Amino acid sequence: MNSEKTLMDFVKQAKSQIQEIDVSEVQALLEEGYQVLDVREPAEFNAGTIAGALNVPRGILEPAADRQYAGRRDELQDRDKKWLLFCASSGRSAMAAVVLQQMGFTHIKNINGGMNAWKEAKLAISTPQ
Repeated sequence: MNSEKTLMDFVKQAKSQIQEIDVSEVQALLEEGYQVLDVREPAEFNAGTIAGALNVPRGILEPAADRQYAGRRDELQDRDKKWLLFCASSGRSAMAAVVLQQMGFTHIKNINGGMNAWKEAKLAISTPQ
């Protein structure tokens, strides 16, 4: 019996530990003070994102959010800040949401379907400067 885990195993496990929202809920949450965290790679982010999103790629999320790390990102130091996470399809962001929760963040929601769902809903895409 093969006990080797696949990416989808990790995503499914992560999604069982987080709160997910639909793209239709994003605007109301932004009005409540949530901010958007895009955990895709810079090239993906630069090709178009949700207006006002902060880009911190999944691969550097832990150091960026670590209060002890010299290279930390100031935007990720407040554990009470409200974040809506997304990536292309919501797998990377689901795993990122689990990590942020483990690091003490208390208001984390994952945008189910990610940028794919955002585009499918024909919502506005912003090109970073």
